Amino acid sequence: MQKIKLISEYELFTAIVTPMNKNGDLALEHTPALLDFQSKSGIDGVVVCGTNGEGPSLSVRERKQVLEAAYEHRGNLRIVAGTGAGNVPDTIELTKHAAETGAESALVLPPYFFKSPTAQGVADFFKRILDASSLPVLLYSIPQFTAINITNEIIDLLKDHPNLAGLKDSAGDLDRTRELIERYPHLNIYSGSDYITGPAFMHGAYGCISGGANAFPELLNGVRNAHRNGESHEKQLATQHTLTVMTNICAAYPLISTNKSIAAMRNLCRISVRPPLIDLTADQELNLSQELKAAGYL
Repeated sequence: MQKIKLISEYELFTAIVTPMNKNGDLALEHTPALLDFQSKSGIDGVVVCGTNGEGPSLSVRERKQVLEAAYEHRGNLRIVAGTGAGNVPDTIELTKHAAETGAESALVLPPYFFKSPTAQGVADFFKRILDASSLPVLLYSIPQFTAINITNEIIDLLKDHPNLAGLKDSAGDLDRTRELIERYPHLNIYSGSDYITGPAFMHGAYGCISGGANAFPELLNGVRNAHRNGESHEKQLATQHTLTVMTNICAAYPLISTNKSIAAMRNLCRISVRPPLIDLTADQELNLSQELKAAGYL
C-alpha cells in the first residue's frame, strides 16, 4: 500500500480556491500570493481543484493548468491533486497528469451523476482509477455534494489495493470519522469538516483537509498545534471553539464565494467564482466583514 509520507504529526492541508476573474476565467497570476499566504501561516500543503477549488466546474485542460501553476509556485508546500470527475477516462487522465506534474497523491470523488449506484459499481469505478494510478489515492467522501456515501461495503472491496492510501471524510459526522479511523487503521483518514477538526485529531485522524483554511489558516494551525504540542484539554477545546465561531459566521454565506471575498479582505487578491456559483453581493460582503471584525477575526 502506498502510504502518503508523514511529514508532521497531525497534517494540515488547505483545499485551496482557484483564482478567477469577474468573467469566471482563470486568473492564475494570483496563485503565488494565495500559496505564500498558506505557507507563511504554517500549512503543510494544499489540495488543488477540490470542492473549494471548483474542480467540477473546470475543464480537464484548465485543471491541468491550475495544478501546474500550484506546483510551480508551491515553495515548501506539498501538493495533492483533486482528480475526481464524473467518468473514468477523465479521472484517469487527470490522475496520470498529477503524477507527471509532481503531486504527492490524488484525491478522487465517487462518480456523482448517477444516483443510488451499487457498492460494487462505485468500487469498480474507484478500482479502475487505483489500477491506473502511480500515485497514492485518497477517496473523497462528501455525500452532501455527490449524493453518494462511501460506505464500509465500498471500502471493504478496495481496502487491500496497493494504491489506496486513505480517505477524506467531509460529511462532518464525528462518529463516522471515528468509525473510519478505528475500522481502517492502515488507511490515512483525513477530517474534511472544520467543525470537527480538533475532535478528529483527538480520535487519531491522520490529518485535516480544510476549506476554512483559505480564509483563516492560522486558526486551523492553532487547532492542529494544540494537539501536536500536547496542550491541555481546555486549550485544545478553546482553539476549536475559536475555529467553530468563525466557521459559523462564514456558514451563513455561500461557501466558496465567502472564502474568495475574505481573500480580498485580507489584502491577498480580488477573485471571483464561476457559474453556477455567484459572488457575494456588496451588502453580503459588508455584513460578513462587519461580523468577522466584531468577532475579532479581521
